[in-house]
Amino acid sequence: MDLTDTRSVNLSYTKALLEALASMDLPIPGETNKILSQIHQKERISIHLQEQLWESVINSYPDTLLGIKLGLAMQANQIGLVGYLLMTQKDLGEAIEQLISYHPLLGEGGHFELRRDAFSVNLCYHPNFLNFAQIRVETVLAACIAQTRILTGGKFQPLKLLLAYPAPSLALQQRYQALLQIPVEFNAGVSAIQFPTKDLSLQLIAADKEVEACLKPKAEALLQALTKKSLHRKVTLLLQQTPNLTREQVAQRLCLSPRHLARKLQEEQLNFRVLQDEVRSYYAKQWLREGEKTNLEIAVALGYTDESAFGKAFKRWGGVTPSAYRESHIINS
Repeated sequence: MDLTDTRSVNLSYTKALLEALASMDLPIPGETNKILSQIHQKERISIHLQEQLWESVINSYPDTLLGIKLGLAMQANQIGLVGYLLMTQKDLGEAIEQLISYHPLLGEGGHFELRRDAFSVNLCYHPNFLNFAQIRVETVLAACIAQTRILTGGKFQPLKLLLAYPAPSLALQQRYQALLQIPVEFNAGVSAIQFPTKDLSLQLIAADKEVEACLKPKAEALLQALTKKSLHRKVTLLLQQTPNLTREQVAQRLCLSPRHLARKLQEEQLNFRVLQDEVRSYYAKQWLREGEKTNLEIAVALGYTDESAFGKAFKRWGGVTPSAYRESHIINS
């Protein structure tokens, strides 16, 4: 099974990112055009190709604030069906409900969640990816802030942006806030946009029930087709998000007993360890090639008790030790 083909992104979202680059007077990198030539205008592209596109853009424009800038430059009408569907809703609350429901049509890289308390609401974004996570999360949340301001005629006023990443320098924090025009809080438990509960009732300026009635059936049909996934794919997605999950933890998240999970996977002629090994092998080799994590750090991230256990598992996958694999990559690069 090819790990990189288990998830996909709508081509319209990728095009919206590139159009945002163009609006910032940043030429599309040559490597990006080369990657795009492999897509052939398909409706959806693999997460693997999407990550190659991100890598190309990041290498061409190494700007810490690039994600925020891209998100602010994106347009709702550039992301296709989902963008238009959100625009037609009566108020912000309804638009968020549709976003939570239909976001997989844009991309399977993460999901939204709405958390409420007595005075405020957090629109949380949970990424299901490890590569280039911060810039991708910041792009998504900055786009949500910018487009919600537009769709409410400027009435939407977030309280703050929460980011689940270490705080940068004070000077860089100030640049975040200057771009977004709201406070930014780092080291948060989850990345989210926080805003007053009353803003859920803000009317959208492009609300149109007739247009919504035309768009909704198509969106529902596409979503049903997309979510008809086998159990092994669901398990793989969870492991891709958190490689150190145990079988018991995966079963709990799928609302199954460990025994039932094992039985269902057996029906698909698979077992949990096979899927777990595929994910661990994929990320171990990637991290060893990148050279930024130590063997011990990789072992911990993948759920091994110590470096020795990781080394034995890696040798079983690839026939060489992690150190030998790392050295071979350095020599060949």
